[in-house]
Amino acid sequence: LVGLFIMGLGISLIAVSNFGNGPWDAVNIGLSEKTGLSIGLCMNIVAFIQIIIGGIIRKEFPNIVTMITSIFLGLFIDFWMLFLGNIVITEILMKFTLFILALPIISIGISIYLVSKLPNTPLDYFMLSIKSKFNLSLMASKITSESIGLVLGFILGGTIGIGTIIIILAIGPMIQYLQNPCNYVFCKLSQKTEVTTL
Repeated sequence: LVGLFIMGLGISLIAVSNFGNGPWDAVNIGLSEKTGLSIGLCMNIVAFIQIIIGGIIRKEFPNIVTMITSIFLGLFIDFWMLFLGNIVITEILMKFTLFILALPIISIGISIYLVSKLPNTPLDYFMLSIKSKFNLSLMASKITSESIGLVLGFILGGTIGIGTIIIILAIGPMIQYLQNPCNYVFCKLSQKTEVTTL
C-alpha cells in the first residue's frame, strides 16, 4: 500500500506537469476518444486485457486479483489529485522539472510494492509475465512492455510526446537500480517483525 501510495503521487505529478503521458496512459486516452467511454472505464478494460494476456504468456489462470491493486492505485491517484489537480503550470522549464521529479517517485513506489510479493498492478503483472517468459532483466521487460503501449497508443491516437519516450527509457533502469535497496530494507523490516512477534 505504501508503494502504491507513492506511485500514485508520481503519476499525479506527471499528469499535473502536462509534459507527456506514459505509453499506457496514451492507450487509455486514445481508446476513450475512439469509443466515447470514460478514461477510467477504458483503463479498467485495458487492465483486464493485460491480465488475460499475462496469464496466457505464463500459461496459467490469469491473476484477476491484480485488479484489486489497480483499484487501490486509482483511489490513491484520485486522493493526490484532490490536492494537485487544480495546479496549472505554464512555463516549460517548470513542467520539465516537475516531470523529472515524478520519475524517481514512481520508480520508488513500483520498487517498494514489487518487493512485497503481493499482487502487482495489471500492467506490472503483464511486464513480469514478459520477464519470466523471455528471461529478461527487470529493466528490459519494463522497456518492452512500455514500448508495446507506445505502439498501441500511437495506433489509437493517444497523446504521445517527448515525455512518453523519457518514461519508456528512464523508468526501467530506475526500477532496476532501486530494486536491491528496497529488497534489503524489506528484509530488515521483516526480520524485526519476526523477532518482535517471537
